[in-house]
Formats: sequence, C-alpha cells, structure tokens
Amino acid sequence: MGDLVQFIEAAKGAGASDEFLVELLKQRGWPEKDIYQAFAVRYEKLAGMPVPSRGSGGEAARDAFAYLLSFATLGTWTIALGSLAFTFINLWFPDPVSQANSFYRSTAYNVSGQLASMIVAFPIYAWVLRWIGREIEAHPEKSRSGVRKWLSYLALFAAASCVIGDLITFLEYFIRGELTTRFALKVLVVLVIAGGVFWFYLTSLREDGSDEES
Repeated sequence: MGDLVQFIEAAKGAGASDEFLVELLKQRGWPEKDIYQAFAVRYEKLAGMPVPSRGSGGEAARDAFAYLLSFATLGTWTIALGSLAFTFINLWFPDPVSQANSFYRSTAYNVSGQLASMIVAFPIYAWVLRWIGREIEAHPEKSRSGVRKWLSYLALFAAASCVIGDLITFLEYFIRGELTTRFALKVLVVLVIAGGVFWFYLTSLREDGSDEES
C-alpha cells in the first residue's frame, strides 16, 4: 500500500488526474478498493483529517432492528388495545345467546392477557420511536433511508388493509340488515385504531418528503 500511495503522489505531482490514475492502476491489476484506499490516505494527509464515513453495514443492521422492533411492538399493542375494547363492548352489550358464567370467566382471562401485552409492548414501542427520533436528529440523512421508508409503507399497507376490510364488513352487515350497536362499536374501534396508525405514518413520510424538497 505504501508503494501505491507514493506512486499516486508522484503521478499527481506530474499532473496526472485522479480518473487517469484509477484506470491505469486497474489495468495493472490493482483492486479498485485498494486504489481508492490509497487515494484516501493521500487526501487525508493533505486535509489533515480522516475521510468522513457515512455509516457502516452494522449501523444499517441496527437501524433495521429498531424499525422492525417498532413495527412488531406496534402490532402487539394495537391488537391488544382493539381486543380489550372488543371485550368491554361484549360486556356492555352482551349477546343474549352467550352463556353468562363462561362469558364472565373468559372476560377476566382475556383482559389480563390484553393488559399484559399493552403494558409490555407500548413502552417498548414509545422508547424505540424516541430512540429513532434522536438518531434522525443527529443524522438527518437517516430519515430518507430505505429501511425506514419500506417499513413505514408496510405499516401504511397494514393499516389501510384493516380500514378497507373494516368498512367492507360494516357495509356487508348493513346491507343484510344485521347491523347492531355491538357490531357498529367494534367497527368504530378498528377504524379509529387503524386510521390513527395510518395517519401517524403518513404524516411521518410527508415530513420526510418535505425535508428532501427543502
């Protein structure tokens, strides 16, 4: 590597361009990675500082882990929240056909599991979002990362699918004349939760877009 750096310095002193030296050294069998590393050594000496690095594969993997964790915990606590709301709707508007004893026993069983899921998943989701926000403040270019956009659009797709399926089911029961207060409230719960998730991630993507335009 030392000989390569010395040759580049001597050739640059004679007026050779970087592009010419890269092509010449590639033709002489030097790997492109070694060539650019030698150029980096030369320019670091001239600048008196190391070449800045945008990030490594490890950082990209860490970002992917954070976004996947946020997506997984989002699904966990939103499903638990919806199930909890369904449980209370069933309690407030009981189905006359259901057996009361088994219903109340299953209600206590379900509520404990739903609350446990929310108590664990929601704080993790909030903490991961806060961590991601701090990372974006420190490195604004991360707001335009492919991982962030892919998982944000995945969350949008899941939320939009829930909203569409919810409205289709509502319309189907309405046309049949089987719409009840109990069912309408469940439709509303799904609409509010899925619509809130959709709005949150759509707003996030719009903010990223405005950053790019500015």
